[in-house]
Amino acid sequence: MVFDPRLALTFAAVAEEMSFTRAAERLGVAQPWVSEQIRRLEERLKRRLLVRTSRHTELTADGLAFLPYAQALARANDAAQRLAAEMRSGRRESLRIGAVDFVNEYPERTELIDRFMHAWPEVELQIHNGSAEDVLRRLTAGELDAVLAFSTSRLEGSDIQVATPICLRYAALMAPREDPIAAMECVPLAAVDRRVVVSSPGRSDPVALRSTYAALTANGAELFPAPEPNRTTIENLARARRWCCLKWTVEPEPRQSYGDMVSVPIEGNPLTLELAVLRAAQAPRNRLADELVKLGAALYAESIEPGLKSPLG
Repeated sequence: MVFDPRLALTFAAVAEEMSFTRAAERLGVAQPWVSEQIRRLEERLKRRLLVRTSRHTELTADGLAFLPYAQALARANDAAQRLAAEMRSGRRESLRIGAVDFVNEYPERTELIDRFMHAWPEVELQIHNGSAEDVLRRLTAGELDAVLAFSTSRLEGSDIQVATPICLRYAALMAPREDPIAAMECVPLAAVDRRVVVSSPGRSDPVALRSTYAALTANGAELFPAPEPNRTTIENLARARRWCCLKWTVEPEPRQSYGDMVSVPIEGNPLTLELAVLRAAQAPRNRLADELVKLGAALYAESIEPGLKSPLG
């Protein structure tokens, strides 16, 4: 016998609340009705899903196995209800996101957008790519609800705050094999004195660029902007001119060879980039922007392994 999908919605509420009483309050129905729905579902599945005592409610093994499918049905139902309400009212919810051009290379940006679209398929997502100056100006003006940029993209003292980081990148110094730096296991920042370091041109985000390379220039490095803001162009130019550049990785890595270039960790890992969701501090409450922040925080938590340590200690 095929079960009624609506029974699964009731089961999802009970399983999430771990209480028939709270589930009834959440659904706006009487508790006996909830109990009857669960009984009918278990009868049709011919499986016990919940064990209920006078003090608590527990999921059985079959209940745990069925729960993800029930929750998927509940999410789909919620999304359909929201869309139906918006269709009746003649409007559709939208979220306006700005993104700095340079962050388009980050897979975490794509992953965050994909997760939001999956969770909120009925929402119209408007993505505006541009320079940091442009998207942050529009964020401050209330023309955007959130911006994907670096934590260092914002000017100090501005009305823009980091709502949540999304991911981190760590920089190592990539040097020609013949450079004495290439023989080191760990390079101190003082070693970059009077060396040329190829950098991004920084046209789309000069504030973040200055912050990223500040420690190098303070120690006497000379920056040489590459013609294009992508990793391949920067590394190829450094290889051709026999100069240095930065190698960005998801986690701190020990010394590694890349053909005639060697990547050496920088002492203390002082150079990092943090991709983040930025929001205006004085912006009105926005439910969809809040959901984007939650998804970004979850993505960041997944990227940070407990107890992760730098190879430099």
